[in-house]
Amino acid sequence: MNTQHLRYAVEIERCGSITRAAEKLFMNQPHLSKTIHELEESLGILIFKRTPKGVFPTKKGEKLLAYAKNILNQLE
Repeated sequence: MNTQHLRYAVEIERCGSITRAAEKLFMNQPHLSKTIHELEESLGILIFKRTPKGVFPTKKGEKLLAYAKNILNQLE
């Protein structure tokens, strides 16, 4: 996991959509989806629940995102 992956996850949460987050991050949706899936696999948790109405953090995802935001804030 690196800080870029954390930024991606935080942006997805902010947008509520992988597609919208990909647009804001100037990348294509399949690449962002794959990156988040790989992050989830490497951590052994599901960060987001994917639904037709968007993506929502799981309970473990909420904890990870809080941790990610804290790290990113400290780096800024």
